[in-house]
Amino acid sequence: MRYRFFFICLWSITSCSESEIAIDTDRLGLHYFPLEVGDYRIYDVVEKNYSVLGVTEEVYELKESIEDSSLNASNNLQYIVHRSTRIDDTESWHLDSIWTARKSTELAILTENNVSLLKLTFPIVHDSTWDGNALNSLSIDTYRYDTMISDSTLAGEELQNLVKVVQNDRFEDVLGLNERSETYAPDIGLVIKESSILKYCTEQDEDNRTQLCDNVIQIESGREIVMTLKEYGKE
Repeated sequence: MRYRFFFICLWSITSCSESEIAIDTDRLGLHYFPLEVGDYRIYDVVEKNYSVLGVTEEVYELKESIEDSSLNASNNLQYIVHRSTRIDDTESWHLDSIWTARKSTELAILTENNVSLLKLTFPIVHDSTWDGNALNSLSIDTYRYDTMISDSTLAGEELQNLVKVVQNDRFEDVLGLNERSETYAPDIGLVIKESSILKYCTEQDEDNRTQLCDNVIQIESGREIVMTLKEYGKE
């Protein structure tokens, strides 16, 4: 009888511990960056590229799918993300690039074209900031959480409790524009990405001050991209 009581207590303690760990994981916000082999997301993409020759616009679909997992050089579990594109659903997918992703109870990392970016930090706290380039050699890029985001209807359903990562919100100045953000949904991941990085035509005035060419905004070069979730699931 004593042994039976001991095992019942041990089972109860173990069960409670596992439950508490699961609750803590969601409280921290790890479910905003889900990683499981077979997961996929499809986005509608509108991309504009500016040059001295003018502006070109591309409209296409982008699919991100987690194809596999492995241990990296530091013996951390990482997931292999295939990124494929097509014009529309009448075409087959064409592999564009392969990225890797991993997370811990403190951060979520996405390695894009061999550059590791610190996408999220945990716990998710409104207005908290961090350096998105903390894991690479690029200059400091301050990210900030905005949890005061309205619900949004995407992929045929209403998404709630959205979290936006404001990667840069430097508004127009005489040199250009740099506005970037990513919006995440619980148990889905990235649902909206918006980026505008533009360089304006500038010249020096008679006092050697930088001003817009002809005092009018003229985009000399840059790129704008908007990605919105169209479909997600498991394959």
